[in-house]
Amino acid sequence: MSLYSNSLGVAIAQNTYATDSGSEIQALRELLDRVELSGLLVQADALHANRPFPSTSSSVAPTS
Repeated sequence: MSLYSNSLGVAIAQNTYATDSGSEIQALRELLDRVELSGLLVQADALHANRPFPSTSSSVAPTS
């Protein structure tokens, strides 16, 4: 998976996971923990919207 910067037009971080192990959520958490997210909007697919997505990073709390 990739963390893409729309304003820069490039992927700024990437992470891999085994697709058969169901570890996509953990892989996204690890990816987001590697970058500074203060003041940024993070979008993810529906898999990550079916329950609150806690993170150990200093990211801003969801607005909805």
